[in-house]
Formats: sequence, C-alpha cells, structure tokens
Amino acid sequence: MDLESALLEALNREIAVYDVSEELPGQRAEADHDIAVYTAAVVALIVRRHDKGAACLVIDEGMDPDERVADAVLSAEGAERDLTEDESDNLGVLTGNFSDRNSAAWHPLCRHVDDRHGVFHLDLDKASKAGLDLLARRAASAK
Repeated sequence: MDLESALLEALNREIAVYDVSEELPGQRAEADHDIAVYTAAVVALIVRRHDKGAACLVIDEGMDPDERVADAVLSAEGAERDLTEDESDNLGVLTGNFSDRNSAAWHPLCRHVDDRHGVFHLDLDKASKAGLDLLARRAASAK
C-alpha cells in the first residue's frame, strides 16, 4: 500500500470513529485531532504530487466561519499561484476537515495563521511529518 492510500485509510477510519463516538467525548476529541493531522498529510501529498516545489497551501475560510477552502499554493520563495482544476478537485472535501474545533491540531502545522481574516498557510513539510509520525504511532500502538 502506498503512503497516500495508507493515510487515506487512516483518515477514513478516524472519521468513522468520530461519527460513532458522540457519546464518548474523549474518544471523539482524539478522533477529531487525528482527522486534522491525517488530512494535513494527505493534502501535502496531493499538492506535492502536482507541484514538487510547493511549500504551503493557502487555506481560506469559506462563506461559513468554520468552513475551510483550499485557495492557492505558495512556493518556497513565496510565489503564489492559483490551484489547478485537478488540485481543486482533489483537495475539495479534504480541507473541510479543518475546523475551529480541531484547530489545535492543524494550526501548529501552519506557517501563517490569521484567524481574524480567515487565512492560513499550511506548511507542507510540517503536515507531512505530522501525518507520518501519527501513522507510525498508531501502527506501533496497534501491535
């Protein structure tokens, strides 16, 4: 299984845990955290699949203050470009997993957080590392 598939499988597992754990707030909070971290890692892989030189994904709030939408890509030099149609299609629902309730998990993975204006720069290196670390920890604890 490739890395993106493994992360997507882990993400889907955590979404299922979140959906059924309404009565278990501690378990739900942990699943919500893991959803944010796995999402960040998958997003990083998708962006880098399209653009090896990408450093950050610009995420904006949508019409709803708790809605997040992928907007642009930043290079290591800070040059910004719009998402391609393919990138937008691939990232569409994923960035919706970033919310206020799990911001403690994904804000540290950002180079820039502007809650006031709803603009976030997800650092793709940090996101990848966090997702891989979480995947390794969960695999080790399952043994």
